[in-house]
Amino acid sequence: MSKVDVDDKKNAIFFDRIQAETIKKELRVHHLYEHYALSPSVKTKLVINNKPQSMNMSHTEMEPEDDEYNVHAKRQSLTPRERYPAPVTSSQMYGWDTKTLFRTSDPRFYHPRVQCDITKSYAQTFGSKK
Repeated sequence: MSKVDVDDKKNAIFFDRIQAETIKKELRVHHLYEHYALSPSVKTKLVINNKPQSMNMSHTEMEPEDDEYNVHAKRQSLTPRERYPAPVTSSQMYGWDTKTLFRTSDPRFYHPRVQCDITKSYAQTFGSKK
């Protein structure tokens, strides 16, 4: 064994002893706390519900419906176009007006898909998406 190997072993043993001593010091002041209680301010605001699987409909108390909540929930389910008369943010401006700008029945703008004999036979040979 060379002198370097002996020094490395001594250092490893030295650091191991330091770590063991540190752990012993920490365990002297460490106490496991097993008693948990709720503060009185939390107990007044705490709502405990029954488990959904054990709910018996005869024992449930029906609360009156909250009209303000129903109005708020209905408003939240609306799209922005139904909620506001005009776009609120700049990102809502894009796509706000989705009406077509021209008539699709006008022959100048309406070009339906047309098939001739060659394209029909090609579609039958190689398969079409329809």
